[in-house]
Amino acid sequence: MKKKQYLYTGLITFCILAVVFIFKGIFPFGNNSVIWGDMHDQITAFYYHFYDSVYSNKSLLVDYTTSGGINFYGILAYYILSPMSLLMLIIPRDYIYMMVSVTVLLKFVACSITCLYFIRKYFDKIPPMLQSLLAITYAFSGYALVMYQITPWIDAMYMFPLLMVGLKKLLDLEKPTFYIVTLTISLVFSFYVTVMSLMFIFLASLIYLYVYNKDNMKKAILSLGIATGLSVLIGLVVILPSFIEISASSRIGFKLVSLLNSKTGPLSDKLSMISFGGIVYLGLILLFKDYKKHKEFIKFYGPTLLIMLIPLIIEPVNKFFHFGTYASFPYRHGFIMMFLMILGAAYAFNNYEERKDKGLEINKYATFFAVLATCTLVARYTHRYYDRLQAVLYRLSISFDSKLIIVLLLITAIVTLSSLAVMYLNKNLSTFTILMLGAMTITHITANTFVYVGNDKHQNELTSQYELFNDIAKDYKKGDYYRLKNNIDNIVSNNGMVLKYNNIEHFTSLTNKNNLASIKKLGYGSEWVKTRSSGSNIFLDYIMGNRYVLTDYKYNSPYYEQIKNYDGNRLYELKKDSTFGVLINKNDTLLDKENSFEVSNSLYKNVTGSEEDLFTIDKGFNNDNIKGTKLKNGLVNYTIVDKDYYAYFEKDVIVTGKKNLYLEVVHSPNNDQNFRINNAFNLYVNNKLYLEDAFTEPKSGVLDLGIFENKRVNIKLELKKDIILKELVVGSMDIDKYNDFVDNNRLDANIKFDRNKVNVRLNSEEKGKILLLPIVNDGNYKATLNGKSVKVLKLYDNYVGIELVKGDNNIKLTYVPKTLIPSLIVSIVALVLTCVLIKFNIYNKIIECNILQNITYYLYLFAYFAFILIAYLLMILCFLVSYVKFINI
Repeated sequence: MKKKQYLYTGLITFCILAVVFIFKGIFPFGNNSVIWGDMHDQITAFYYHFYDSVYSNKSLLVDYTTSGGINFYGILAYYILSPMSLLMLIIPRDYIYMMVSVTVLLKFVACSITCLYFIRKYFDKIPPMLQSLLAITYAFSGYALVMYQITPWIDAMYMFPLLMVGLKKLLDLEKPTFYIVTLTISLVFSFYVTVMSLMFIFLASLIYLYVYNKDNMKKAILSLGIATGLSVLIGLVVILPSFIEISASSRIGFKLVSLLNSKTGPLSDKLSMISFGGIVYLGLILLFKDYKKHKEFIKFYGPTLLIMLIPLIIEPVNKFFHFGTYASFPYRHGFIMMFLMILGAAYAFNNYEERKDKGLEINKYATFFAVLATCTLVARYTHRYYDRLQAVLYRLSISFDSKLIIVLLLITAIVTLSSLAVMYLNKNLSTFTILMLGAMTITHITANTFVYVGNDKHQNELTSQYELFNDIAKDYKKGDYYRLKNNIDNIVSNNGMVLKYNNIEHFTSLTNKNNLASIKKLGYGSEWVKTRSSGSNIFLDYIMGNRYVLTDYKYNSPYYEQIKNYDGNRLYELKKDSTFGVLINKNDTLLDKENSFEVSNSLYKNVTGSEEDLFTIDKGFNNDNIKGTKLKNGLVNYTIVDKDYYAYFEKDVIVTGKKNLYLEVVHSPNNDQNFRINNAFNLYVNNKLYLEDAFTEPKSGVLDLGIFENKRVNIKLELKKDIILKELVVGSMDIDKYNDFVDNNRLDANIKFDRNKVNVRLNSEEKGKILLLPIVNDGNYKATLNGKSVKVLKLYDNYVGIELVKGDNNIKLTYVPKTLIPSLIVSIVALVLTCVLIKFNIYNKIIECNILQNITYYLYLFAYFAFILIAYLLMILCFLVSYVKFINI
């Protein structure tokens, strides 16, 4: 029966999602998918590369299909290391974007089963049906429904109940094995969110020990420190390489001013995560209603609940838990709050004193009709606001329609009050009572699941992109290392992983900041932590190995010809032969150049040895009805003087000969400010509207204005809103020089990409030439030249370079993250050490050492109160002061 309870609990969880999947045609009950948000734009594509790393010549260490070559091991550790990712390997590649739905389903099932394990272990007086109901409520909590799109965060969620079992065992001075195993697994599956779990463990353990094990507090704290340290060391092979990559990423940096003045933050988004499970709130009401009977438990539970409740309301504390900042998803440790609420409810039900008599039969009829009315009301309200809820969820924040949080909270309140009514009428936990409570809870859960899982309105838009990519991937020729340039708006950022074609587009939280800055300097689009392949100029496209262009319109470019049409999406190829890499005479910098045209001129001169420029650069736009105010770092704040009149920047460019004109808007170097120039301009060329609402996020790079010959070209930018810019620049490329460059500087090399290796064979006519490969050099490459180890140069601040010898050059580049081997050694040693310590009872002898106990105890207390002082007291003080005065430190 015990095993069957796990089976039917998991089965009910499965069935709830299956019902939603069936109605929405989600795989395996149709061809739709649950992908949306980050799951659509980044994570699903990672599964394709994971698949190709197993079945083709791709590598789990490095990926060349995105961003010019990135460290994939960090992505693997951050997003993919879950046993359920293995499901991707048992299906055809085309089905991956749909198979994601099955992994989500199974992770929800895992959440219900692990939570049931915890409840059964410590609250065995609760009727089995009610135990299962609480566990299912945890699986379908607001956190899971909002955060499932970041799939590894749910791994941390289903591991958390097991981790809490291990923690209790350890603090009660039982064997630490279960804690070490569960913490290590959680760190491996989802180390980023598990670090937040460790912060909770750090805070909650002292409270637990003070209430339940005060006499052995010092020994337990020493055990906690040792066991946690061992777990971290065992998982170091995953943690360290990914942490190093995150530390070098372009994620929005820590901003003290923002942290201190954040007030309540996106409160509606945080509150939406606790809009679930009226039965849980019923249990909490019962708990605190009879608090005198539960004094000991509440001594522990009250402060523990409070330390997680405060971040929900007070945003500076919440941001502290997020290491000072975050982008979207403001309650990433919210599953801990959900678990604590389940814990409190479980304790209340476990200690509930039933009424002896069974009550009047009329109460059962009243209960039934009350429950029926509640279920009907939940369904009706959900149906009424369904489209609006789905619309704001697609935009990743419920704050876009503030009324909806009231609706969600109101539904939760109705279910809670009805649950109270059921308990008042029956005063027992009979099968009938639990069935009635279950009916309301399951209805509420199912209604929320319909809202959050699968986006109906945008389903075709989301899945059709992966269908297109799968079609293009079928035509990909193995060994083609040239890059594809994407000109389709709002498309999956990591599309190269699916297409199989290499490109420079990328989106993760681990995007290297140096690489992003370099791509921006080359004139390609970028925003937040995304790199785009749109923008730049044809010369730099040639240097970067961009041979193909994908569009959803007819591409009228003299440089390209169409080679394939995919149901209106067109694939173009350069007419002239491409190159991947060039020979340069000396290294130069990229990041100190003012604009992409200066970069182009440097590369042109460096390759050709010419003293002439490829681009003529024109600055100094005139403006009308615009006021410019100089700021720091060369920035200028442009404001429209009179909002009722036309405001514009204007410049005439005199074209002599045949030139390709490009426009670059150089704005803030901070990518988190890019959105401020979105849709800021209407662009006119020779008094004709050329582009409306420039710039958009997908196309925020250099604009191609077209080819002109011996004429004056008028460029006018209508300013639609106040903005901050560095400068406006027009670059005029000499067409004849470009054609001559392409004809005479193609690198005749034999290049092969094979897993984490790049092999290059070429002949150099002279010694000292430098090979520049447009592959990102993040410091993790080793190279041999004709069998001898050589230094890998970093060219133009970002790219791989090798100094050549005269004659044949056989180059082998190997990519291995620097920290991988050392961290692997540490992990193996730590694992062996842990086994020895526990097997031979050395662990218990160590924690008996009074000196170590005292040292650890006082260090722990010092760190604890420092954390409370800074993360809570100081942040709460700032929270209060910020309502009176802006805090600027």
